[in-house]
Amino acid sequence: MFFKHTTPADAPLMASAVVSTCRQNGWFNDLQPQFLKTVFHNLMSYDCDFQTLEPISVEKSAVAMPELQKRNEVLDLMLATELLCSSISPEISDAINLWAQKLGIENNGLALVRDLSKKSITRAQQDFYRSNYFYDKDLASPDFAPLDEKYGLSATMMTVEASDEIAAHYENLQKYPAGSLGRGLWDFYKQRNFTFPGVIGGINEAVAHHDWIHVLANYDSDGIGEIEVAAFSTMATESESAVMNFLGVLSIFQGGLLKTIVAGAPHPGHDMEVANGPERIAIALQRGREVNIDLVLGINFFDYAQEPLEELRKRWNIPSQ
Repeated sequence: MFFKHTTPADAPLMASAVVSTCRQNGWFNDLQPQFLKTVFHNLMSYDCDFQTLEPISVEKSAVAMPELQKRNEVLDLMLATELLCSSISPEISDAINLWAQKLGIENNGLALVRDLSKKSITRAQQDFYRSNYFYDKDLASPDFAPLDEKYGLSATMMTVEASDEIAAHYENLQKYPAGSLGRGLWDFYKQRNFTFPGVIGGINEAVAHHDWIHVLANYDSDGIGEIEVAAFSTMATESESAVMNFLGVLSIFQGGLLKTIVAGAPHPGHDMEVANGPERIAIALQRGREVNIDLVLGINFFDYAQEPLEELRKRWNIPSQ
């Protein structure tokens, strides 16, 4: 998970490791060193020049960082840095995979980057959608297996068979008090002309989970907002699958490589290339780290839907923007 176990004392080693794999003969784009500089400054209180920082060998890194959890977080950061790109070279993918092998790390994001580097988009979609927390929530439903068998990958994200009961469950949120979490979600959907789960063409309930987090954290549904909510979520949970969600969302809305089932067409990407884009993602990571409840695992937001949104934010220590 992102920066869950690594500490400011690990920052110099972590930074050099990312440079060793992702910079090679130069950064693919200017966003990569900007992103790294901002994230290390905001989350680790560490400043360096990612254009000139000396790389480190995997052997030295292994000796200096024996903890598997920390090593995995270094890999997560390598993968995130590479998924900012609109093209991934096989050489850099191979370098990251070599580090993972020598560090003894298994990470679902490795297959995603490897397949994107080979332009195997269909396989990359499988890598992403079968490894993120939406799919974990799908699998928890007793009704999902037959849908998965009948409709394939679409069932992971979308409402593929109508359910009046599920749709009514969401539509009834209109009756909840103004300022409540539930009414906030209803407004979130209606203001954007989104279709509720249970209605063909809408997302399914597993994916709708992240819309509650949109409301709680006050993030929009545009490209940069989707990256923000994914960054926030990966820090506000112990779910490893949430990291995979963040990696895939980066590739969809920034790299423009991974296709999204929801939109039905490739996203042009580059959505982090806005004013303060890297800072917004770093702040989202910071905000998620402050949350004192797991917002992905073991929570049903309908249980809290009638409660005032601001009170929940205070209780769960969700910082204001």
